[in-house]
Amino acid sequence: MGLDCLLVAVNQVTVPYPVYPLGMAHIAGVLRAAGHRVRCCDLMSAGISGLSAILAENCFDLIGFSIRNLDTVDSTSPDPFIGFAREAVALVREYSEAPLVLGGPAFSIMPERIMAELGGDYGVVGEGEAAILDIARAVETGTPLAGNIVSRPAVVYPSLSVAYDRGIAGFYLKNGGMLNIQTKRGCPHRCLYCSYPMLEGGSYRFREPQEVADEVARLERDFSAPYIFFTDSVFNDARGRYLEVAEAMIRNGNKVPWCAFFRPTGMGRSEFELLKRSGMAAMEVGTDATSDATLAGLNKDFTIAEVVSFNREAVSAGVPCAHFVIFGGPGEDDATVEEGLVAMEKLSGSVIFAFSGIRVLPDTGIAARAVAEGIMAADRDLLPPFFYFSPAVDRKKMEARIKEAWQGDMSRIFPAVSMQDRITRLHSRGHVGPLWDMLCRTGGWG
Repeated sequence: MGLDCLLVAVNQVTVPYPVYPLGMAHIAGVLRAAGHRVRCCDLMSAGISGLSAILAENCFDLIGFSIRNLDTVDSTSPDPFIGFAREAVALVREYSEAPLVLGGPAFSIMPERIMAELGGDYGVVGEGEAAILDIARAVETGTPLAGNIVSRPAVVYPSLSVAYDRGIAGFYLKNGGMLNIQTKRGCPHRCLYCSYPMLEGGSYRFREPQEVADEVARLERDFSAPYIFFTDSVFNDARGRYLEVAEAMIRNGNKVPWCAFFRPTGMGRSEFELLKRSGMAAMEVGTDATSDATLAGLNKDFTIAEVVSFNREAVSAGVPCAHFVIFGGPGEDDATVEEGLVAMEKLSGSVIFAFSGIRVLPDTGIAARAVAEGIMAADRDLLPPFFYFSPAVDRKKMEARIKEAWQGDMSRIFPAVSMQDRITRLHSRGHVGPLWDMLCRTGGWG
C-alpha cells in the first residue's frame, strides 16, 4: 500500500543566496522508489501559511522535517532558526498525529538537544536514505524501532533517483537561477571548526561521474536550470575524481555554467582549463584564514603562498574566484590581523568574504580548544549561537580595522551579510548564479 508522506524543509538561510533543499529531494526519491507517496513543502518558498494549507487539505501517515541550519553562523548577524522550526512543528501537531521525523545537518549536529527542543517521534543522524526507509517500514507495519534516534552506517554512495520538486524548483530558479547537485559525500580533512566528517564520514564516497553529468543534463532538460552549484564539502578531491566528473560533462556537451567549493591547492593550468571546458563559471574557495599562523590554528595543511598561487592560476584562466576567510580564530593577534590584511591584497582579481569569529559546534576541535582556553564551559549549551575568538584579539578593534582597511573596496566584503540586499536585488532582476562574480568581471555589482 505505501504511506502518505509529507517532507518539510525548514531552511531560512538566504546568505549569500537561497539554496534548493537537496536533502529533501534525496529522501523523497528513495521513499517514492519504495512505493510511498510523497508531498514536499519548502518553507523558504511556501512559508508557514503554505504548510498550513497543505496540512488542512491532506492527511499524512509520516511527516519528516529537514533542518539544514542552526543559525547564520555569522557573529555579526547571529540569527538562530530553531524558533522557526519550533513554530512549524507546533503547526504540524495542530493538524496531525502522524509520526514526526527530524533530520538534516543541523539536527545531526546535536540530535538529543534538538529532539528535546522540538519533540519529534524519531530523529535521523547523518545521511537519511536507509534510515527513513527503516522508519517508514516500522510505521507501516506498526512495529516501532528500538530507539527514537536512528543512524545507519555510511555506505558507498548509492545510485539515487533524486526527486526534485517542480514547484519548489521554480522558486529557486526565479530567485537565483541555481539548482544543486552532490557528486560525493564525506570529507577526509580535519579542519578545527568543521562538522562535515561527523555528518558524512571521514573519507570521500564518490557518485559515478557519468551519473553526475547525466543529472546536470536532466536539470537542464526538465527544469531549464540555467546554473548548477555542486554542494560537495570540497569539489577538487586529491584523487582527481572531480576531473572525471568534468570529463563526463564535456562528453555530454554540457553548456550549463556551474560553481562549487574548492580547496586552494592541488590545481594547475591544465585542471583549470579542463573545468572551464566542462562549464565551470566561478569558484568559491575555502581559504578560511589569512596568515600561516591562523591557517595552522585551524588545522589547515596549506599556506598563504599556496593560496596566492592558486588565485593567480584562477585569474590567469579567467575564472572568477571568491575566498571565504575568518578573522579571530586560533592563533590570531594584532600582528596576524595586519599580516592577513596584507596577504589578502595579494589575491588580486578576486572577491573576499570575511567573517569574524568561529561558530562553535559540539564535538569539534574548536569546542575542545574553547574549553581548554577557558573561553567556554565544557557543559555549555551550544544550541544558542556561541563564537570562538582568540584571547589575543580585541573583537571590536579587529572588526574596526578590517572595515577601515577595506573601506571603499567592493571586492572586499565585511561583514558578509552586508552584500545580501545587492544580491537579492540582482536576482529579482533576473540575474542568475552567485553574482559576486560580477565584481571580478566588471569591478561592480552590474
